[in-house]
Amino acid sequence: MKRSELFTKVIEQIKQNLSKGTIPWRRPWRIGVPMNYITRRPYNGINYLILAMNDFPSPYYLTFLQCKMLNGNIIKGSNGFPIVYWKLYNIYSSDEPEENSLVKTIPLFRVSYVFNLAQTSLFKENMTDEHKNITAEEIISNLNPKPVILHNIQRCYYDFQRDVISIPPVNQFNSPDEYYASLFHELIHWTGHQSRLNRLNDRDNKEAKAIEEIVAELGSSFLCAWCGIEPKFLDNQSAYIESWLKLLNDKPNAFIKAVYNAREAVNFIVPNIET
Repeated sequence: MKRSELFTKVIEQIKQNLSKGTIPWRRPWRIGVPMNYITRRPYNGINYLILAMNDFPSPYYLTFLQCKMLNGNIIKGSNGFPIVYWKLYNIYSSDEPEENSLVKTIPLFRVSYVFNLAQTSLFKENMTDEHKNITAEEIISNLNPKPVILHNIQRCYYDFQRDVISIPPVNQFNSPDEYYASLFHELIHWTGHQSRLNRLNDRDNKEAKAIEEIVAELGSSFLCAWCGIEPKFLDNQSAYIESWLKLLNDKPNAFIKAVYNAREAVNFIVPNIET
């Protein structure tokens, strides 16, 4: 499958869900974020989107060969799900790589197929899951650099000029889950500062702001899923859905770019998470 075909397929699936009033990457994640059964590493970026739209009783996925390696079989009639592996390779002019000898960078893009554990003979009802979700507090405490978080305000926002996150105290939210979901959203914005991922240079542009909100939405949804908490309910959800559908219809490549920006933001907050 070509990259363009995969992206078109994913976008069409997202549009179908949004048209029904469903946000496909937002759901109760008590079973955990989609992850590889062998490595226990969660899928991020476009792979997270692809797999988050499925409804299986297990969060785990594996390839046909991985299933065979464990002496398992794919259930007859099961369809695999395409996932992307991509990496940037640097080509140097000498055998000793140095910054000034870099000639070009080549993107490697490969599509493979995975199956949910429930689509295999390895899955058993009520099977014990030894995987433990990371806690939201672990994510916050492990951040480096540390964000400045103020709790003396009545609304949530990220102040780019001051490089400060403002959020009400946790006891002013309906639940700790809602507090951390809101904080994760602002943390994704925080990664865009010029001293970090340098993503917020065009903050006054209306379209750029809309794309940045998608980045924060996707990134925070992933972090919520990985922690096993339910994302905060969106105020005026129908308006968000309408704006996302418009972007998907008018500029699908911009949406894909937002997905990859969200991936980079998540990897900044939780390094080496990508699979």
